[in-house]
Amino acid sequence: MSVMSEINLEALKNKQRLDEHEIKFLEEGLGYTFEDKMILEEALCHSSFANEYGLNYNNERLEFLGDAVLEFIVTRTLFRTYPDANEGELTRMRSELVRADTLYRKADSLRIPYIVLHGHAMKSGSLPKSVTANALEAVIGAVCLDGGMSAAERVVKKLFLSDSEEQFTERDPKTSLQLWLQARGMPLPKYELVKVTGPSHSPEFTVRLYMSGFQHVETDRTRKGAEAKAASLILRDLRAKFGA
Repeated sequence: MSVMSEINLEALKNKQRLDEHEIKFLEEGLGYTFEDKMILEEALCHSSFANEYGLNYNNERLEFLGDAVLEFIVTRTLFRTYPDANEGELTRMRSELVRADTLYRKADSLRIPYIVLHGHAMKSGSLPKSVTANALEAVIGAVCLDGGMSAAERVVKKLFLSDSEEQFTERDPKTSLQLWLQARGMPLPKYELVKVTGPSHSPEFTVRLYMSGFQHVETDRTRKGAEAKAASLILRDLRAKFGA
């Protein structure tokens, strides 16, 4: 390659580096400021850009790390937050929080589609959703390397877990009630199976839910359904008395 070609290539590389204002916006959205800006650049460098400009790095390794970090932090947080949830319920909640569409929406809110370094075949602002979602995972991996696991946990909680109570409210009344009580330092409710009636192939479960000053007895074809009905009514009563 001629000296002039090398100069032109270097100028093209520099022209497409990350914008300071975009970096600041991203860091504010993450709630984290990078000590090493180069690791952030690596996290936002798609392989197509690296291939076109002869770079010896791209964001695939950081994406690999970030994917594992994100899943671990979300899993541990859900495990601690919902002690009564079974494996299936925890898996469902985790899947809801870290699925590709969720990652894309979070990345889009941080303007990641506009700052990913990419090859000419792609257009800024309208990158494939998978590229955008993968870049966010790479950024999480970069946070972990730059600031440690505690920093990554703060970022993940801010992005994915700060509104999880509202996200699961209508779908899981028992979880919503538990979160409401925990947030106010109140004792957790007690569920009691009162009776099971009906034929063996189609039983009905009657459950009593009680706590200080409140009680509801509900019936459903499943015990879980009866508990959910009672939890929804108790939560209604608590909000009416103490406010949302």
